[in-house]
Amino acid sequence: MNQQTPKAFDFGEEPELPAVPVERPAGPPAVPRAFDFGEAQGGAAPAGGSPPRALSFDDLPAAPAPATLPPKTAGKALFDSEDHPAVRDALATASADYPDLFAHAEGRMAALFRRILPVKLALVTQWAESPLMEQAALLQPATELVLKLTQMAVPALLEAALDSTRAPAGVFDKLFRRQASPAQYKPALISSREQLMQLMADSERVMCKLEESAQDLSLHGAVLAVVTKLAGGAPDAALLDALIQRRTLIGQAVRQAELSILQMGQMRQQAADLIGQVSSFLTVTLPAVEMAQAQKDP
Repeated sequence: MNQQTPKAFDFGEEPELPAVPVERPAGPPAVPRAFDFGEAQGGAAPAGGSPPRALSFDDLPAAPAPATLPPKTAGKALFDSEDHPAVRDALATASADYPDLFAHAEGRMAALFRRILPVKLALVTQWAESPLMEQAALLQPATELVLKLTQMAVPALLEAALDSTRAPAGVFDKLFRRQASPAQYKPALISSREQLMQLMADSERVMCKLEESAQDLSLHGAVLAVVTKLAGGAPDAALLDALIQRRTLIGQAVRQAELSILQMGQMRQQAADLIGQVSSFLTVTLPAVEMAQAQKDP
């Protein structure tokens, strides 16, 4: 009995595979592919006997043009310009409440609003700290100049010099009063005039700085007042209290600066009057007295 090797499975005669791959109908494949390397079919063996092809990306389909995207712009800090709604509202309020100040310092107000908005407790407690310290430093030299004018005692010196030009009023003065010569006061009056002129120059510099400091404080105070008005409905009681306290402090500092400026103006006016009186004595009164005495003496 002839033994034959049994077949594991027999489904009849298998059709011979064609040498050329069967063309697939047009349209998308049943299973999507992650990559496409040309016309090679997924999983199909290469044509009979031909060497396998290396991976090629030459036949990749052209990628669709991406949608037009806006060009990237550099990131801007919040409140970088007055275009922000909070800054615009603040500027509009400042224009209505402080028209004169707004007309002369719109740019500075906008910069200050961008610094303080969005309003925070830490910002409020330090608001205008630098102008406040600057003004405190300016008050000392202003006070020293006022005291210096008082200590010079130029009015008393002038009175004594003028009194020396007058004749004795009575017999007692003629007998017992020692008459001083007007010329003895000349060196002291010349020195006093030089000191007064230096005082005028120093006071002008200090007063100009005080005026600038007062204007800066007024601007900070106006900005804080606008912010307080806009934040009136905020639920943060601590923030509202800090706003009120800081506004009060800045207001007091502004009034102190204005008082110092007024005092400096009065001092300068007094110094100018004294300079005129001293110059009059040295250039008019004293030469006339000396000429009259020269005519009396043989």
